[in-house]
Amino acid sequence: MRFANMEYLWPAVAAAVIMLAAVVWRSLKYRRVNYSNFAALKKTRHSLNLFYWMPDALKVAAVILLIIGLLRPQSVRKETQEKIKGIDIILALDLSGSMQAQDLKPNRAEAAKKVLKEFVSKLATDRVGLVVFAGKAFSQCPLTIDYEIVNSFIDQMDLKTVRIDGTNIGEAILTGINRLEASTGTKVMILATDGRANTGTNPVESAKIAAYKNIKIYTIGIGKKGGAPRTDEYGRQFYDRFSGQPLTWEEPDEDVLTQVAGVTGGRYFRATNESSLRQIYDIIAKLEKQDIQVKTYNRYEDKFVIFLWIGVALLLLAVGLEAWKFLRVLG
Repeated sequence: MRFANMEYLWPAVAAAVIMLAAVVWRSLKYRRVNYSNFAALKKTRHSLNLFYWMPDALKVAAVILLIIGLLRPQSVRKETQEKIKGIDIILALDLSGSMQAQDLKPNRAEAAKKVLKEFVSKLATDRVGLVVFAGKAFSQCPLTIDYEIVNSFIDQMDLKTVRIDGTNIGEAILTGINRLEASTGTKVMILATDGRANTGTNPVESAKIAAYKNIKIYTIGIGKKGGAPRTDEYGRQFYDRFSGQPLTWEEPDEDVLTQVAGVTGGRYFRATNESSLRQIYDIIAKLEKQDIQVKTYNRYEDKFVIFLWIGVALLLLAVGLEAWKFLRVLG
């Protein structure tokens, strides 16, 4: 139990002392009652002995209860701290034009989104955020444990989310660093791409900054070996206008992605289909996690109403007894 309005304590005590003193003074002043004859005194003596002190006692109790109500008592759930396992994770996803390739069904982007949502839904104590990139990179969702919000952002992502085409892996890493920089726990970035860095900052140099800030990067190269054929939305193959050879999307730059992961102490994975992509995220989900101190804040429930009601009831009862006593004397 605690009192929420402790600033009223001393004024309340002063008011209580004054009111109690007034009750005692009144009791002493009116202790003697004059009667017109001995018969009236004999008639009421028993009642006065029994009820003389009760109204004042009830008033004293009422004053005390009303003062307690004014101080606003609250029940308290004990404040606790517990240690849980958790990490901060940034999921960086490539949404460049090549992610429309259909070697993963229905295409790379949609398959990656599906696996990301499954990955997020399995989390329990980790904070997770989203970074999307193509020719530019930006944060889609800040770190949060509200996994429903994260998955809603994933649903909103598509190949038109980043309107500048290209593969800016370096900027994606820097954007993820900005999101993770303030974290005090284990910091991890999972970057999935199907292309080669062709614009912006050098990915390996960005990875060195991440390593300096204790951010571990896991990289995932998406796409089947040899590259995926370029097709339109109806699955029709594109061909080179000069050679007549079928056009394909280039493969991920495994050398660079391996370097990026290695610089930060992470690992590189290759996902050639949705099943392998899912397995990769499951492996990463089993990363060693550090203890994080989590504080559970107190929750309070007001209890002052019951004190006010009982105080008012006792006050009314005291007034009623005084009126009854007076009528008995007159009668």
